[in-house]
Amino acid sequence: MKAADIEQYVDAKAEVVSLSDLLVRVDGPGRATWQDLPVTPGVYAVVLPSWRDHSFAASAGWAKHAKPTVPDLLRNKQDRILTAGPTDILYIGKASHLRKRVRQLARFGMGRARKHRGGEWLWQLDGIDKACVRMWCCSRGRSEPLERELLERFRHDHGDLPLANRN
Repeated sequence: MKAADIEQYVDAKAEVVSLSDLLVRVDGPGRATWQDLPVTPGVYAVVLPSWRDHSFAASAGWAKHAKPTVPDLLRNKQDRILTAGPTDILYIGKASHLRKRVRQLARFGMGRARKHRGGEWLWQLDGIDKACVRMWCCSRGRSEPLERELLERFRHDHGDLPLANRN
């Protein structure tokens, strides 16, 4: 399963923003603008093509509130996922308000927010700033079941959840 498969599944084109752009907004001077991000409910995925070539750090870098795991655990999970088939998906999440949730993800990654349960292992991946966040809007009440469906499809295709989604 790749991010392009999600577009076909939800029958909608993703809105895309680079993770490095989001991180710069958090760490930039003055108050960052997030107006280009959707305010609707939806699902989002952190996507990085060719992440097989990236290594894992023992710490979560700037994400000081993250609880890192052992790099070998991440390498083993990476091997299981990619042995089953290629994917560019590192994390799938849901949001009742995409702008708030994606902003919270970026702020968490820069150590500015404590509350972003899930995706903590993203910040251990070398080169995570080269990833992008793809967002798909949906109707109210649909984001949670849609996230479950997408995670189940990913697990079916790859034998495990995406790298940064925990069991």
